[in-house]
Amino acid sequence: MRPHCDRAQAAILRAAAAIAAPLGARLVIEELRARDWASLTLTGTRHELDVRFDGPGAAAALAALGERLPQEAISIPGQIVAEAVVEPGTADDEGVAMTICALVIND
Repeated sequence: MRPHCDRAQAAILRAAAAIAAPLGARLVIEELRARDWASLTLTGTRHELDVRFDGPGAAAALAALGERLPQEAISIPGQIVAEAVVEPGTADDEGVAMTICALVIND
């Protein structure tokens, strides 16, 4: 079954895949979650993307993603990625798992 993906999640996944690809890792989507978020003056969505990297460069891709994604300029029309964090998960013979947590604010 293919997970439903909104445009913010798609943009975040494209950025993650672009960071991983040159290192020989392939991005695999496990589960996507989103919930509404609001402060007194802003609205948006908090995203949790459970993914894994497969391939020979999986560990290097995880390290690069954790370092680069928080500073990455992710373009989403009408929205701003206010925060992006990579939480490492488990590793096995096939790759490494992680959760990408992102707060996306409506512009």
